[in-house]
Amino acid sequence: MEFENPSRLAMAAAAVAALLAVVVFTPLVAVSGADSTLGAYYAAGPFGLTAVGLLAAVAVVVFLSVDQPHTDGLMLSGAGLIVAIVTLLLGIAWLVMIDSTVLFSFPAEYAWIENHRWMVLVGTLMLAAVAGLQARAAL
Repeated sequence: MEFENPSRLAMAAAAVAALLAVVVFTPLVAVSGADSTLGAYYAAGPFGLTAVGLLAAVAVVVFLSVDQPHTDGLMLSGAGLIVAIVTLLLGIAWLVMIDSTVLFSFPAEYAWIENHRWMVLVGTLMLAAVAGLQARAAL
């Protein structure tokens, strides 16, 4: 990958953000029969896990817009970096504030959800890192 090409890095950041959104919303599709537990899982933290997923979706749009002829790529690079940092901070806040009784109260067939929080953290870290590289390349 060319680390000096802001357009290519913007596409990479958009891909990471899209993957993060999929990871965040996977339990909503994959878990059934634990509605109240799933609601408490997504509501943990100051803004909940849904805010992380929605900001990841916004980051996809922002980074895909960087290379468009009618937009200011430098401004969108900065906006994308800010969105990525806020996504990271909200992800960390959600991770720290999730109650362990909620996390470990899912049925046994959904034991994978115990690792979901770490996948969200890794995704937000990757998004912030790629957004930082993209903003640096745009300067």
